[in-house]
Amino acid sequence: MSLTNSLEHLGNQLFKYRGFVPVLFAIVAFSIQIIDTTERLSYGLVKEIAFFLVVLGHLIRALTVGHRSMQTSGRNRSHQVAEVLNTSGMYSVVRHPLYLANILIWIGWTTLLCIPWLIALATFVFVVYYLFIMYAEEQFLRRKFGQEYERWHLRTPRLIPNPFLYTSSSNDFSWRIVFKNEYPGWTASLTIALCIFSLLVNKIYPFSEFYRSYVIGWLIYGSGIAIFGLTFRFLKHRTKLFHEMD
Repeated sequence: MSLTNSLEHLGNQLFKYRGFVPVLFAIVAFSIQIIDTTERLSYGLVKEIAFFLVVLGHLIRALTVGHRSMQTSGRNRSHQVAEVLNTSGMYSVVRHPLYLANILIWIGWTTLLCIPWLIALATFVFVVYYLFIMYAEEQFLRRKFGQEYERWHLRTPRLIPNPFLYTSSSNDFSWRIVFKNEYPGWTASLTIALCIFSLLVNKIYPFSEFYRSYVIGWLIYGSGIAIFGLTFRFLKHRTKLFHEMD
């Protein structure tokens, strides 16, 4: 097997499990937060940066998904799918806006843990991880769309957006499509926020009255997350609210 084929095969394998690897990393990161004793960054210094990255990532995803053609891979897990080549909207400024968004979100949440070496590791891991997936996807699109893909590939950066290249999307924006596709990611981010704040407070105020005073609030917040996620899951799978978008 040639190097090109090997890289594409690896990228396709990572594509299948792209929803699980970040979760595994999150579990490891939370474990490190509990046992690591190295000097931490100031929480006040990094929290604005962390939240900015997370919100920016979700905003990029919403702008991309809201205009995206439904004839692309979306949440498909097993293989690449594309009947049309997206080249407008967010895809006119960067070739992989959704992967860029995912990288920003995960680096943002890792930053909130305030461990310098872990932030650097997360940046390296997620950039390399998604670069493999991008490579496999690009090979698929190159075979599928030929010269149309090559023209778009040559003028559009892979991962660092160029806003001066922006062209308006050929598809109307739909908040219903955004809610249909993005509620799992929003639910995951809200859950991660709950876990991180719980860890940080417990790290600073272990077994204190201050810590216990947060328990009721966290229970309410956690219940709200569960209600949010289950409500949208019910609407998606048990009602016709989103059926016209399938």
